Amino acid sequence: MLRIDGHAYRATVLHRILHMAAVSSSFDQAGVSLQVIGELDISARQINKLTKELGSELAGQRDAKTERFIHQPLPRQATAPSTPIDSAAVFTDGGRMRTRAPDCGRGVHNAHWRETKNAAFHRMTSESFASDPQPELPDCFRNQAYVEKLVRGLKSLKEQGRDEEEASGSKASSKHESSSSDSAAWQPKTTFRSCLSSLSSSDEYGPAMAATADARGFFQANKLAFVGDGQSYNWTIQRLWFPTFIAIVDFVHVIEYVYEAAKALQPESVACWQQYINWATACWQGRVAEVLEQLVQWQTRQPAISSETPETAPRKIIPGTMTYLQNNRSRIDYPSYRCQGLSVTSSLAESLVKQISKRVKGTEMFWDDGDGGEAVLQIRAAVLSNGEPLAAFIASRPISPFSPRCRAAPLATAS
Repeated sequence: MLRIDGHAYRATVLHRILHMAAVSSSFDQAGVSLQVIGELDISARQINKLTKELGSELAGQRDAKTERFIHQPLPRQATAPSTPIDSAAVFTDGGRMRTRAPDCGRGVHNAHWRETKNAAFHRMTSESFASDPQPELPDCFRNQAYVEKLVRGLKSLKEQGRDEEEASGSKASSKHESSSSDSAAWQPKTTFRSCLSSLSSSDEYGPAMAATADARGFFQANKLAFVGDGQSYNWTIQRLWFPTFIAIVDFVHVIEYVYEAAKALQPESVACWQQYINWATACWQGRVAEVLEQLVQWQTRQPAISSETPETAPRKIIPGTMTYLQNNRSRIDYPSYRCQGLSVTSSLAESLVKQISKRVKGTEMFWDDGDGGEAVLQIRAAVLSNGEPLAAFIASRPISPFSPRCRAAPLATAS
């Protein structure tokens, strides 16, 4: 039986429209593709309208699920997975998209950047090991040209406000290279991925992440990991909503900080590289306390920082590295994580950010701040998830009360 809603589109047709809206570079391009491939004549304006309407429904569905999760009786009972989960990993990272003030007429009004929060929920398989399966620093992190490109990309992201696609040698692409060039047998393998993306605050996003993880039975997995960068709100979310998950800070960010510290203390190229190798190896092997001790000893011999101290001075760079390593030292036990078969980088989250950005970022692309921007993130995240959640959502939507199928049948007259 055909499912017709108030737009008079069959569910399968509506799915095609929204899928093209999510994977095309623009609504105009989606309309062209639908015309050429599906012989469906629909305007970009209508595609935009459908995306906002159904994306908002998806956001509402997410929020309702989150409310049910939060307000269930305590202690909360974790949802059992349909099949046992060997390893459940939550990867999180932030992105960016440009937005504008809504309901201001034609054109772009009050253009500004908004942070997107993105999470990838991976069901994984992995092995456990009695000893560290890869105790030596991977070759990619011993390649000077590669490391310099990697750190340069990370710095560009910070300077440009995490503008992933505009930064050369971006973190996402560089980390993809490291994962492919140094894939080791101990690394966990993904069997299923779910995605979540939103413009909401971290206070709102944390419960939504937990509700999504619970719906997939993650809290009853055999192994639990929460992987992110150094953003403080990531670890607030982990502490409040994922306390049983092992917290792991992305090793690539550690690389950035120790390399910058080595450059600050060793201006000569050969000495700088050797210092970096020593510190990177120490962190990879879980000996971050040794690195901190050396940095503290150097810092205590320096004069105090004044208002005239330049930002590039070692006395200003070293405290940043010390703070980062100190704040995250409990999340840098990489030998233990590898023995358990857990990921030690957030490359999977950063890959998701790049995939989200391919749709929501572009030249002269601005989204309505609020419902419009939130809606397209929901559609894009659904398309990027395994298991066809967008098709399932469309097929289960209530039919519009204006549909002829929903009108009461006339009562039969008595004969």
